[in-house]
Amino acid sequence: MLGLFIFTDAEELLKEITDSLFAQKLQANEVIVERVVDGDTLVIKNASGEEERVRLLLVDTPESVHPNKPVQLFAKEASSFAKEKLEGEKVKLELGNPETDKYDRLLGYVWIDDVNFNQLLIEEGYARVAYIYEPNTKYLDEFQDAQVEAKEDKVKIWSINGYVTENGFDMSVAE
Repeated sequence: MLGLFIFTDAEELLKEITDSLFAQKLQANEVIVERVVDGDTLVIKNASGEEERVRLLLVDTPESVHPNKPVQLFAKEASSFAKEKLEGEKVKLELGNPETDKYDRLLGYVWIDDVNFNQLLIEEGYARVAYIYEPNTKYLDEFQDAQVEAKEDKVKIWSINGYVTENGFDMSVAE
């Protein structure tokens, strides 16, 4: 019994040291992307070593893991793109105002190598501009310009007439 107690204390000490070293490697607004849930939702590890969900601001990608919806066109591609670019990476997280939504997810813009990932999703045709709520409109003009260009070029979600709507994505036009 005593040996187990000592091991538990050593294990806790190791965790505390690891978390402390992890926190020292991250700046105040830096996080590690632990995993991508879908194209517009991530799980990050913050400087304290805690995992949190992040919902990307001003973007909407097709659903790949929604409990009440089938997998939508380009959803897996959007998710794969986000995984390829973000998983395991140290990124900057610019929090919104408010910082969380009604599901207790952090709201934010993700920056990787000085590139706004939210905007990159739009430029690459994986996302539409959506969920526009003041005061979280800091990059709205840039995002809308990127969307106009992606739409004109008929990139991915924009390649099927009528698929992208004001309310999301219409699978009926894709069948």
